[in-house]
Amino acid sequence: MIFLYQFLFLVLTYLIAAIPFGLVLTKIFAKKDVREFGSGNIGATNVVRVAGKKIGLLTLILDGFKGAIMVVIARFTFADASGLHIFLVLVGTVAVIAHVYPVYLNFKGGKGVATTLAVLLALDLNIGLSVIGIWALTFAIFRTSSISSIAAIFSSIILSICYGTSISQILFCIFLFALILYRHKENLERLIAGKEKKF
Repeated sequence: MIFLYQFLFLVLTYLIAAIPFGLVLTKIFAKKDVREFGSGNIGATNVVRVAGKKIGLLTLILDGFKGAIMVVIARFTFADASGLHIFLVLVGTVAVIAHVYPVYLNFKGGKGVATTLAVLLALDLNIGLSVIGIWALTFAIFRTSSISSIAAIFSSIILSICYGTSISQILFCIFLFALILYRHKENLERLIAGKEKKF
């Protein structure tokens, strides 16, 4: 029976994490469809360009919160279940996938960075804080969101190995890096061409 509950929780995680807050907030506060401006992405970076810093920050918080809260709820709800950490990693995976491929937008979502960082924070506080710190430091140096995101998520693999975390978490971080790298392929092309915008 526990497996049925866990399956239903994963479905719920997907439905909640798939909520496109960037699109919703820009439509409410800026009366615009964020997908029609800038990079066309629904993430916080493009929301800042379209609706301003406050709405962008709110998008960042909500995109992160929707993934992290599901990991936290799962930790307490299934505290006595065997293989808890593996299940938490699975919850985090579903949350990130849901943001990147939301059913509400025909599976065309954001790049998953905010959700990824928050999920890592909820899974492992030390690694999560370290990765966020690396993101902030890289952004302060390069002023480019894509470089900061790729560097930060890559660091999660190294940090997970150095901290001696579980194989499941290391594999999770490798998956996240591959997904984030794939979602930033256009940014990488612009970086190579010297056309990527800075903040």
